[in-house]
Formats: sequence, structure tokens, C-alpha cells
Amino acid sequence: MVSFEQIEYMLKQFYLGDWQVEPASNTLILGKTKRTVEPKAMDVLLLLCQQAGEVVSADDIITQCWPDAPVGDNPIHKTITQLRKALGDKASAPSFIETIRKRGYRVIADVQFLEDEQTRAAETDWQGQSPFPGLTAFTQQESQVYYGRNAAVKNLLARLSDQFTKKRPFTLIIGPSGSGKSSLVHAGLLPRLLNNKGANGVHAIDYASIDIADIQTAQIVEELAACMLDWDINDAPLFEGESADSLAAKLKRDPKPVIHLAKTKLTTASQYNNVAFPCYVIVLDRLEAYLATNHVDSTQKEAVFTLLEALAESGFILMLLVCRNDFYHHLAAYPTLMKNKERGAHFDLTPPSASELSQMIRLPAIAAGLEWEEDNHTDVTLDDIILTDAAAEPNCLPLLQYTLQELYLQRTANLLQVSTYKQLGGIEGAIGHKAEQLYQQMPVLVKTALDRVLPLIVTLTQDGSNLTSRTALWSELSNDNEKNFVELMVEHRLFVSHLYQDKACFKVAHEAVLRRWQRVQGWIQQHQSALVSKGRLEQQTKQWLQDNKSKAFLLTQGKPLTDALALKADTSLTLTNDELALIRASQKTVQRKRVIRGVTFAALACLTVVSFGAMLQSQQSQQLAERKRLEAENLMGYMIGDFANKLRSVKRMDLLEGISEQALSYVEQAQQTSEYGFFTISPPKASFELRFQHALSLQAMAEVRFYRDDVATAKEAYEEADVHIKALLSDAPNHFELLKAAGANAFWLGHIAYNDGLMDIARTAFERYLAYSERMLSIAPDNTDAMLEVAYAQNSLGSLEYENFEFSKSIEYFSASLKLKQYIAEQNPDDLDAQLYAADTLSWIASATVHTGEYEKAYGLYEDAEQAFEDIYILHSSNAAAIEPYVAVLVQKALLAKKLMLKKNYGTTLEKSYIIVKQAISQDINNSEWQLAFFRIEALLLVSDSSFKSSIDAQQVLAKVIASNAEWILFPLIEYFQMNSHWEIITQIQKYIRSITPEIIESSLKSREPSFTEYSLKTKKILSQFIRSENIFTDERKSLLCHELQLTTSKIVEKSYHPDAILPHFFASQCTNNTSKINGTLKAHAKTLTKPFYFDYL
Repeated sequence: MVSFEQIEYMLKQFYLGDWQVEPASNTLILGKTKRTVEPKAMDVLLLLCQQAGEVVSADDIITQCWPDAPVGDNPIHKTITQLRKALGDKASAPSFIETIRKRGYRVIADVQFLEDEQTRAAETDWQGQSPFPGLTAFTQQESQVYYGRNAAVKNLLARLSDQFTKKRPFTLIIGPSGSGKSSLVHAGLLPRLLNNKGANGVHAIDYASIDIADIQTAQIVEELAACMLDWDINDAPLFEGESADSLAAKLKRDPKPVIHLAKTKLTTASQYNNVAFPCYVIVLDRLEAYLATNHVDSTQKEAVFTLLEALAESGFILMLLVCRNDFYHHLAAYPTLMKNKERGAHFDLTPPSASELSQMIRLPAIAAGLEWEEDNHTDVTLDDIILTDAAAEPNCLPLLQYTLQELYLQRTANLLQVSTYKQLGGIEGAIGHKAEQLYQQMPVLVKTALDRVLPLIVTLTQDGSNLTSRTALWSELSNDNEKNFVELMVEHRLFVSHLYQDKACFKVAHEAVLRRWQRVQGWIQQHQSALVSKGRLEQQTKQWLQDNKSKAFLLTQGKPLTDALALKADTSLTLTNDELALIRASQKTVQRKRVIRGVTFAALACLTVVSFGAMLQSQQSQQLAERKRLEAENLMGYMIGDFANKLRSVKRMDLLEGISEQALSYVEQAQQTSEYGFFTISPPKASFELRFQHALSLQAMAEVRFYRDDVATAKEAYEEADVHIKALLSDAPNHFELLKAAGANAFWLGHIAYNDGLMDIARTAFERYLAYSERMLSIAPDNTDAMLEVAYAQNSLGSLEYENFEFSKSIEYFSASLKLKQYIAEQNPDDLDAQLYAADTLSWIASATVHTGEYEKAYGLYEDAEQAFEDIYILHSSNAAAIEPYVAVLVQKALLAKKLMLKKNYGTTLEKSYIIVKQAISQDINNSEWQLAFFRIEALLLVSDSSFKSSIDAQQVLAKVIASNAEWILFPLIEYFQMNSHWEIITQIQKYIRSITPEIIESSLKSREPSFTEYSLKTKKILSQFIRSENIFTDERKSLLCHELQLTTSKIVEKSYHPDAILPHFFASQCTNNTSKINGTLKAHAKTLTKPFYFDYL
């Protein structure tokens, strides 16, 4: 009999045939199919699987799964039937559960349990060399002795599965140097993905792993292509006929054809039909080497990251980038790498817990049959001693593994000894002790090679803050002493020697060698400035050579040339011939400039004597003017800056108007001077800052007038401010704050024109806004304010094109804006506004996509926006700024669902919005915006299949809508009353509509190009009258309405494929018998849409 303790052991994951069983959630998973069974059914399945192949009687099943319950055979039979249905099994021809007549049941499919770490170690018979790899990372071949990271591997697997579901399996694995990132990927993750069943629905067919520190960083795509050539499927090369160069060229030019070819081949491989996410894996290890290199510019790097993202978004390539966390500020410079950070795209590998350290120390020893010696003085075994030391040392894994490897190599039989551990100096001193001990044993001349070898393998970032290692060529070693030094370091596993592109190379086994060897640390501190200068000189030389030794890239006089000359004199660092040539050419240019400067100086000396007298005379008046200027600038800076912003935040426009007027008077006073010096012939020009504050005060005044509905005066003030700002920009074209003010001014002038329907003027102004903002971003590429201004400007242009029915252009602008806003939101996860801006722009893209006729894509975008707003709402459920756009997106998604024949989604989405708004109103019952949203949702629910509508009183909703003057909510109510033949109520509604909007819409349509909302409103008014005509109006009146509807809709379907345009147009065409004139594109779109109720009246 199986105890519940035994079954509890299995409450993790296991496999039944190809089905993945997750007892904790009562779930069965096969590929993309996921089925849930009842808890009792899972209990029975666990019991049968524990005794796979054996018959389990009905009595045993009752005893184990229904203890102390008087049940008969019938519940068992029902449970087995449920399991067979979930598994797709048949009692007559079983593949999983077989019925043994009059005896019971047995599982006949293969059962594979995932063992716990302790059991796996005990059952492993490790026959390799050391179970501890030392300073090198664990490899896939050493996965049998890789322990302690089971939780991290499971967490990472879950994230990868989720990312495949979201169609972007692109993950950065980030952690400190030596935290075990490479080992996690190669020994923990890859073996599970490459398993014949995969893990969490992800099955790796093959993989490519590139250590970026070992390659030429400029050739990263070529390296990737060379690795991808090794991939095959069904024993045939995936990229047959390609070379590394040709494949790399195609990837750089356009990866889409390459992706399409590979996906086509993959879909023909039937063995992967039952796998949710078959894939190839690309691992780019030590990404920091690529981020820090000066040999590839940021544009080229972004292009590579964009390529990697495109490969990941193909759905069949899993992209894993491994990077040290001290290079995070480099990562943040690339939006592609920061995308979806908050949704699990960044996996932070933290230091192991004490429990995990225990597994890392003890379980490989169990697998290899090793024992730990006991300390005679303390009666504590060596594994406990090491665990205590390791737990006290953060980020100790390289030191720990090196120490354990040394203990293994110096063991006696299978015993790891305490005396050896003490001789090593424990974990803390092991690596440094080893390196220093080896160094002291070297011959004197070999020791001198340290100063020559270290510059070959050590790199500092340009600010000198980050140390990285790099690979060096053996051919760079200039004498036998240097070669002997490296050979000794390799022999003692402190350096690693390897081949790269058929060239012999070497590098440190791990950067811990550099960080923990005090002699090296001392050398780096001594040469830190020189190492940074050497890196800059290398980059400058490269640019000089690439530009055919142009004078533009010579070292300028001052620090650049001084630092280079100091390097030339430093015998510890060797410069290349090209670097020396650059220094010589720079020196010659500087010497020529000195001669010219000397002649010029002599002439200026004479002028200085003449001007000295004039300077003394005018100094007193200059000081007075300067004092007045500073007084005005300081006061205005506060009044128009911080204080004005505070007034804006509390909507005190009256005070803002007062201080802006006062500020202008200070400008005038500061510009008046009564005394000028002897040589002064005109008043001095006001300072830049004073003129800038003048422009800002004009902006503040304009803002006040705009919010007081005095738009004409506001426009005049903005135009005057614009004149001042343009003059200031001619003096300081790259002044950040001035550009920000210029952009704001252009926005408001555009906004005023936009509201007046002057779209060409508005476009010009918004384009100026974008140009100013882009210049801000070019000056400060990492500045969040600059990014936001660019995003706002793009959004403004997107809104303008949306209003002009240029929906494709609108989507381009919105998408560009979204990219920046998402990056800002990822950088500032606690900034509510940043999160809302991104989600709101996503919803605008969805709305514009509906107009282009890509309905399924638009629905998916609404789902993405819904998820984004839901994430925000969870944290800010009482904030109106989070509630209102969230509900709006839900309603828009529901309306599209209804038109796409997704009736169930229509109802459930509205129900969700109903609950959210109802809860919000309970917190703020006087919030009119929420009340209106609630009325609209109630009206829409009335024409759904939702059970919620039974509790809604339609006439009460109608009364509330009329009391709120919310005419746009009346049309779903008209639909409801028409469907229920309440013609008298409809007549009253239409009288009300005519009474509140007798002339407004018609006059607006005549005076300018109407908006889509206005078109739609007029269309709905006509339709509501037409349906009523079925019972009241004459045929002549019906005919007039049909022609009016066709005339209205004919104009809009030329510009928009929105369902609210196409469907009324079809109705009008059928009503007037003009369907033959409808083009094929419109017909194709119409076929995908549900015909509204009013078609029933034709």
C-alpha cells in the first residue's frame, strides 16, 4: 500500500507518456493543450502512477483516495472515465490506463518522475574527473554533478514558457561576476530543454553558445551564423547550401526570409507536433564584453540587438543573453535589451542561500563517492566548516569551487582533508594564495613578465570603474619569459589556453583571479589612469585609420595629447606602431598651431594697453547693471520656474497670471540703465538668462489665458514667446531647457490650430515640436525628459493623422511614441504616469488598427493594452487615472469582440468593466466620469448575452443618461428597445436627441472636415430613425433615409475600414439596391464581421 507521504513526494512535476502532469494545479499538459481534472482524479492518477505497470484494486483506490468515506465502485469508475477523457484515452484500446476485469486498474504508459536533488545525487555514479570544476563554469557534460540551483532553473523555465506564450522568448540572465550565470544556463537549463520531453512545454532541438569575450566583437553576427549552420532537423542541415558569410549577410540585410525558411522546415517535422514550443537556443555569454567594447559603436550594437530580437520573435528561437549586473547601466542604453523587463525578460540570479550552498558542496561529493574528514580539534566535519565559511562570504562561488577542486586534487583516496583546507588558507585566501604561491616559485626573470602580460588581459571601462578580462593571443607575447609566465599560469589552472579561429589564445580562468590576487589589484590601482588612457588611444587610433588619417581625429592639445605622451613614456605599457604614428602626427599639428598663436598674441598685446583705460571707466556702471540683472534673473527664475509649477499643480491660474505679469516688469527694469561708460554708445543687450525668463513668462501668461477660454489672447502670447525663443535659439541652439521651452510653445500653437480644425498649421507646429525634442535627445540620449518630449511630439502627430483619417501614418507615430514610453516605463517601474502613458498609447494603436481593417491584430493589441492597464490597476485600484483608461479599453475591446462574432468575449469583458466601475463608484459616489462609464456599460450589457443584464432596469438607465446629457449612450439603448419592440420609448428618445442637438452636428459637418465620431453619430441617428420607420414611417420616408445614409457612409468608407463605417454602408447599399458598386476590399472586410441587428429589418 502506498502512503500519503510517498504520494506527497510526487506532488511535483512528472510525465505520463508525453503528458506533463502538474499535481499541484491538477493540470495535464500536452503541447499547447492544457486540461484540468478534479483533485480526486489527480489523487487516483498519482496512486496509479506510483505503481505504474501494477494492478491497483478498487479497494486500494478507495482506501487511499476516499479514506473513511462510505463509497462504492461508482465514484472510481467516474473518476477513471474523467481521466481517460482528459488524456484522450479509450477503455477499448487503452494507451494510458487499462482496466483489468474484476481486479482493478493499471497505468501502462511510461511514467517519469522528476527526482529531488538528494535522490539524484545518491543515484549518480560519477565517473568523470573532479566533480568540482574549479574556476571554469559547469558545462552540459557536467550536469550530473550540478546541484544547488534547482529553484532558479525551475523559475527560469517558467518564465521562458511564459515568454514563448507572449511570442518574445528573449531573456537576459543578470548577476554578479562569479554568481554562476554560465553554469546555470549550460548545466542547469540546457540539459532540461534538450531532454527528449523538454520542460514546461519548451523543447530545444539544438543550441549555439558563444562566449563573446572569446570572439572579435565586430564579427558577432558572423560567429552567430557559423554556429547556426550546425543546426539540423531530421538529419538535414537547417540552412543547407549556406556559408557562414552568406547567412550572416542575409541576417544583417533582412532576417525575415531566413526565419521563414527555418520555420517552414520546422513545421514539417512531425516529431514536434506534440511540443508546445519546439525551438533552437542561442546563448550569448559574457555580454558585458560586447557592451564595453569601443570597437563597435552604439548604432551597430543596437542593430545587432534588433536582429537578436527579430530572431526571438520568430517563435522558434530562444534567445538567452548572459551579463554581469555591474554593466546594467550599459544595458539601459539599449531599449531592445530593456523591453519587458517588468514582465520577466530580466532574470536576476541572486547569490545562493545557505541551503543551496550546502547542496553545491555536499551533493557532488555524494555523486562522486567522496567523504569529508572530521576536524580532530572541533569534531566538526570539513563540509560543515566550508559551508560556514562560504555562507559568510558573498558572491563566493568561484572561490568555493576552486577550493573544492583543490581539495579533490589533493585528496587521500576518497577523503577530502581538513589539513589541505587549512594550507589553502580557506575559501577567502585560496585563489590569491594559490596565485601568489605560484608567483613566488617562478624564476626571477619570469616574474618580470607579469607587468607585460597583465595589459594584454585586463580592460578597464573608459570611466575606470569596471574591470573586465579579455582574451589575448600567444603571438602577442614578445619573449620567452612572458611565454613561460603564461604557461605556468595555465598549468596551474589560473589561466586557460584555447584555440580561436585557429589561433592560439589565453585568458584568465575566471575574473576572480584578477579580483582576489592582491598583487594584481595593486598593479591595477597603480596603472588605472594609464589603462583608461590606453583604451581611449586605441579607439582614437582606430577612428584615425578608418578616416584615412584625417586631421579631424588627431589628438588635441591638452589632456588627450598629454595622456598619450605619458603612455609613450610608460615602459610598462606597449603601444602599437599605429598608436605611435598618431601621437607623432598630433604633435606636429600642435607645434604648427603654437607658432601661429605666438604671432597673434603679440598683436593682441598692443590692443590690450589701449582698452585698459576704457575698461576702468566703464567698470562701475557694468557692476551696477550686472547687479540688477542678477537680481531679476534670480527672482524670475524662481517665479517662472519652481513657484509657477507649484501653482499649476494646484490649478491656481489667478496667481500664475499675477507672477507672470510681475516677472515682465522685472525684465523691463533690469534692461534699463542710466549710466554708461565713456566708450559705451548703446545700452547693453539683456543677458541670455533674462531674455529666456522673459519668454517663459509670456508662456505662463498664455497658459493662463488658454485655460480661461481666451484662446485668441493665448495664441498672441504664445506667438510672441515664439519670436523670443527663436532669437534665443540662434544664440544657443543646443540649450537643453530652451529647446524644451521651444517644444512646449510649438505644441500649444499646434494644439490651438488643431482645435480650430487648421490641420496644416497644426502639423507644422507639431513637426517643430518633434524637431526640438529630437535635438534635446541627441544632446542628452539618456535623459528621460528628452525621451518623453519626443514621445509626446510623436503622439501629437499621431493624433493629428488619426483625425485626418491617415491611420497608417498615425500608427507609425504612435508606435514610435510607444517604444520610448515603454522604455521609460521599464526604467521607472514605480512611476504611475510612465506606465499609464505607455498603456494608453498602445490602446490608440489598437483603435487606429481597427480603421485599417486589421481587426484580429487590433483585438490582440486591445488585449495587450488590457493586460498593461490591469497590471497598473492591481497596484492602484482606487486611482482614477488608472481606472478610467482601463475601463475605456475594456469597452473598446468588448465592442470589437461583438463585431468579430466573439459574443462570449463581448459579455465577459463588459462584466469585468462593470465590476471595476461599480467598485470604483463605491469609493467615490460623486465621481461623474465613473457614473457615465457605468451607465454606458449597463446599456451595452442590455444588448449582450450576459447574465448581468437581468439585474439592469433599462428605463432607469435611460432616465439617468438623459439626466446626464450623455446622448452617445442612447444608441445601445435604442437598439435594446428596438429589439424588444418598444417603439413609443424610441420615439421619445429621438425627440430628445433632436432637442439637444438640433443644428450642432450639421453645422460642424459643413464648416470643416468632420471627425469619425461625428460621422458615426450621424450614421447612428439615421439608422435609429430607419428602424422606427418599419412601424411608423412611409416607404417614401424610408427611401429618403436610405439615400441619406448611403451618402454619409460613402464618404467615410473611402477613408476607414472601421466596422461602424462598413456595416452601415452595406446596409444602405442593400436598402438602395446598390450593392454592385461596393468594391472587393470592402466586401472582404464585411465578411469577417457580424451583421448588426438592424440588418434583420431589411
